Amino acid sequence: MALDGWILDNSAAARKGDPVVGAQLAELAGSLYICPVAELEQLYSARSAEDYDRLQSELHAGFEIVPAPPDIFERALHLQRELAHHHGMWHRTPIPDLLIAETALYHGLGVAHVDRDFERIAEVRSLSIRRLG
Repeated sequence: MALDGWILDNSAAARKGDPVVGAQLAELAGSLYICPVAELEQLYSARSAEDYDRLQSELHAGFEIVPAPPDIFERALHLQRELAHHHGMWHRTPIPDLLIAETALYHGLGVAHVDRDFERIAEVRSLSIRRLG
């Protein structure tokens, strides 16, 4: 079953303090999701064990977590190949972005981001993207 909304990429989540991005995220409230890779990316920035636990608690309270597809790595490899054949060096898109994009596609979600990599992916896949900022 396809969901309606956006997976929040860390590129946007990290800029929630920016007035423009923060306002746009507020507009999207209720339609934002995270996936395990996005959660890993956000938790990577924790400065202590206590901060990690606080961040994780906030993520779980504020967002529904959508699981990665069971064949996520095969999907990401296929996407990486498509990017390589679409335009030189586009296969060097960060691996977390490939995994997030494939999770979004699997669930019928878009990606809310502040990251050119998702714009590249959208050129080879029918990924809905919303650039914030």
